[in-house]
Amino acid sequence: MPAGVHHITLNVTDLEVSRAFYEGLLGFGVDQDFPGEKLRLRLAEDGTRLVLRPLLPGTPAGDQFSEYRAGLDHIAIGAAREEVFRLAETLRRAGLTADLHRNRGSEHAMVTFRDPDNIQWEFFEEP
Repeated sequence: MPAGVHHITLNVTDLEVSRAFYEGLLGFGVDQDFPGEKLRLRLAEDGTRLVLRPLLPGTPAGDQFSEYRAGLDHIAIGAAREEVFRLAETLRRAGLTADLHRNRGSEHAMVTFRDPDNIQWEFFEEP
């Protein structure tokens, strides 16, 4: 049985823009930094990491994430209720769309938003 998620790697169009978003705005701490090559951030208290790296050679020009292709749909992270509301406010103050709502059939709050490459994220209230 697996122990959990070790890391999630995202190919990003601009490493510095993504760094500003994930480290600066969301507050994920840097775990490893290989300038121009990749950036590894602490995503969760359980040790899960988020790796950002530039697009791979052969990626079509102007490519952008879409959940309408095979593969990833979105990333959902569990968080305390206060963190969900804090993040929604932080994103809104930064001028980003942050949809704060309740999970279907429950009272748990969640905030959904998109990163600079259009990848959808959810921070979901853990009961």
